[in-house]
Amino acid sequence: MQTSRGGRGIQCVVVTPETTVFDMTAEFVSLPLYDGQRGVGLGHAAFIGRLGAGEVRVTSKQAGTPAARFFVQGGFVEVAHDTVTVITQRAIAADAVDGQDARRELEQVQSTKAVGEEAIEARLAAADAARALARTASRSR
Repeated sequence: MQTSRGGRGIQCVVVTPETTVFDMTAEFVSLPLYDGQRGVGLGHAAFIGRLGAGEVRVTSKQAGTPAARFFVQGGFVEVAHDTVTVITQRAIAADAVDGQDARRELEQVQSTKAVGEEAIEARLAAADAARALARTASRSR
C-alpha cells in the first residue's frame, strides 16, 4: 500500500474487499466511469459514480513523484470534500499487469459462446474488461 498524507490536495483511496490498495494525496485523479472518463481536481463537486473497467490515473502532488496507475473492474467512486474513494472488486497496479496474461484473458473471453440475453451481456462486459486490462498492460511498457 502506498501512503502519503499532508499538504493541500485530493486524498485518493482505492479499496477492495480485501485491502486498501492505495492511499495518497494527489493533484488530479482520472476515473473510468461506466459511461466514460471523468477527471477530478481540487474543489470538485461531490458525486457518486459507477465505475467501468479501465485505468485510474493519479497525478502526484509532489514534484518528481511518478503518477500512480491502477486497473479497476467495476465498483463505485465517491467524490466529496477533496477525497476520492474508489471501491472496487479488482484493483491491480498498472505495472503489475502482465500483457501476455491480459491478451490470453481477452482471447479466452472472445472464444466463449454465450446463449441468452444475460449470458451475452455478461460476455460483452467480460470482453470490455479484458480489453481495458490489455490496454493498461500496453501503456505500462
